[in-house]
Amino acid sequence: MNMAIIVRDNYMRIFLAFFFFSTTLFGQSFSESDIRNLAIEVNEKIKGVDIGNGTTAIGCFSVGRTLVFNYDMPSYWEPPLNMKEDLITNQKTMGAAINYFKNDINVHFCYYIGNSLIKKVSIKSNEFSTYNYDLGEYLSIKDHQKSKGINLKLKPPKGWDIKEGNRPNIVKKFTKGDNTFLISTKENATFFSRSEVKVLLSDESYVNELLDEAISYIKVPKLIDQSVVTIDTYPALTYKYEGTIERLGITIPAIMRCWVVFYEDKLVFLQSFGTNNAEFRALEQLYLSITNSVIFPDQYN
Repeated sequence: MNMAIIVRDNYMRIFLAFFFFSTTLFGQSFSESDIRNLAIEVNEKIKGVDIGNGTTAIGCFSVGRTLVFNYDMPSYWEPPLNMKEDLITNQKTMGAAINYFKNDINVHFCYYIGNSLIKKVSIKSNEFSTYNYDLGEYLSIKDHQKSKGINLKLKPPKGWDIKEGNRPNIVKKFTKGDNTFLISTKENATFFSRSEVKVLLSDESYVNELLDEAISYIKVPKLIDQSVVTIDTYPALTYKYEGTIERLGITIPAIMRCWVVFYEDKLVFLQSFGTNNAEFRALEQLYLSITNSVIFPDQYN
């Protein structure tokens, strides 16, 4: 029988409480101090526990953003060939990996026989990512009651929920967990040609006014970056902000990456939101892929 599997399965049962613990820190950044306190709590629970088949949990401690788990193995134990891959797969299956990933926690598993370290498996937090970055088939907002006559299509991410917007200007939203990508539309002051928009976006006061309105619901906003880009031949402003938002009395560290496309006499907002943690940073490439898939078909007729 594969001893590594026995160790992992019992380990998961013992540490299930740890992942419930992480939910109590919803809306907070998981600091090194939090990780250290967590390691102390886990160590108290598992130190000296007989896992079975001659394996004993030595304990747990932390180094920076890394949790280190130590095991005393029986003399006949040999590490399996694909031990790291098996550990990652097992923790994804049990739902543990997403907690390490979201909270940016690395994990080391150290296996001893007596006083000799036989095997050390090091897993970076990003290796626990459970996200699929593939896109689905094109979704069109043409003739949607909130599209304001805009003919736009783009590819939503596979495995995400596709919902109707619950506010006047929000056409569609893609959601998964705490993460959201919105498509919304707005009337512009007048028709602007592509060249006129480029001049407009070089006006610092205009851009600042646009950004102030766009982030009005974020408390203590901090601009991370902004630039002028092109989305399917149309000029657009992209910006990234971090700050806090309030939900049901809870203050949450939030982050957003948005694109504002100047489409003739309309504005199209492509907005991604999430909790300010490793999860959002990992998903930014997905949001960029969604935005890069945008097509305005009417210009090709």
